[in-house]
Amino acid sequence: MIEKERMQAAIEAAEKHWKYLHTIPEMAFEEHKTTEYIRKVCEEYPVKIIDLGMKTGLVCWLDAGSSKTVALRADIDAVPTADGPHHFCGHDSHSSALLGAMDYLCGTEDLPYNLLFIFQPAEEGTRGARAMLDHGLLEKVPQRPVRIFGIHNRPEVDFGKVVVHRGPLMSEKSIFRMTFEGVAGHGSLPHKCVDPIVAAAAFINGIQTISSRNIDPFDPVICTVNSVNAGAPDIAVTADARVTGYFRSFSHEAHKRMGQRLRRLAESTAEAYECRFDLNVTHAVPAVFNGDEMHALASKAVASVLGENAVTDSDPCLASEDFAVYGEEMPAFLYWVGSGVPGEACPPWHDPGFHMDPRYMQSAVPVLCASAMVG
Repeated sequence: MIEKERMQAAIEAAEKHWKYLHTIPEMAFEEHKTTEYIRKVCEEYPVKIIDLGMKTGLVCWLDAGSSKTVALRADIDAVPTADGPHHFCGHDSHSSALLGAMDYLCGTEDLPYNLLFIFQPAEEGTRGARAMLDHGLLEKVPQRPVRIFGIHNRPEVDFGKVVVHRGPLMSEKSIFRMTFEGVAGHGSLPHKCVDPIVAAAAFINGIQTISSRNIDPFDPVICTVNSVNAGAPDIAVTADARVTGYFRSFSHEAHKRMGQRLRRLAESTAEAYECRFDLNVTHAVPAVFNGDEMHALASKAVASVLGENAVTDSDPCLASEDFAVYGEEMPAFLYWVGSGVPGEACPPWHDPGFHMDPRYMQSAVPVLCASAMVG
């Protein structure tokens, strides 16, 4: 049972943290002020701070005398933009909600589980979760968690609703970097050059057929080119052309097929246009997948604090989230907590107009608390 007065105090604490953290957005792995603020807040509670040897991010453990531990995760970094970092994805709200949940849970007697609070750096770029695991997160904590919950705001979902989705929620992602190497020369002598820009253009057009012709149309995928760099505004034919992008899918089998086709198209295009090529593909994150057992626990948790009418569902999203990395280590569940202002068309994540319903903590904090105790 949730104690209403203590929960209200925890929500107000979270709102205070949110108001401050929103003013100090910091880039991935550069969240020094954010980390220091979170550390000072955590030191006010009876938790053990775990030293992972990382410059940013923080992990702490609450010993409730249980034989099992449940983890709660929030991300802390901001979105990079041309004029510096901004909280255009709402990670400040996630870390504030987790601090609010800590306030409530540390004052709760007879907790059924010990708790691990994870304030993760560098979700943008999907590198922070792996970094924490590589720094010994699961080896340095007093007890390995049996499961983990996380939250992310969702502007397309109205405040007061929580998406509790079963199955794939966010996509598996791989990043590619492609270079075509030609022969530079004078633009008036094309027969004595090998133009890599022509090869790059053919490659860019060709990879669009991966999703349209190589993958089941009922299996959503995306293959995106996000940068092209070649040449200069003069008469010369350049020596190389560089293309970067990514591909995403919910299905791992589709992901493997996309990687195979990307490489084959790179090879055949380079051969056809008499270029050399170098293709580097880096697997970034798996898909976020909410399994059946965790879905049942999550549904129960949300209904217990916000009511059954708050539990909703939506289509998954082909964006990626490195919360998925934890799911390779233990049962995991990611909620989308509605942050949209009812009656408004709220801009999506990373949009400069991004904003959240100011009542967000009234949903986010109770959901985290209930998830920590559900069983």
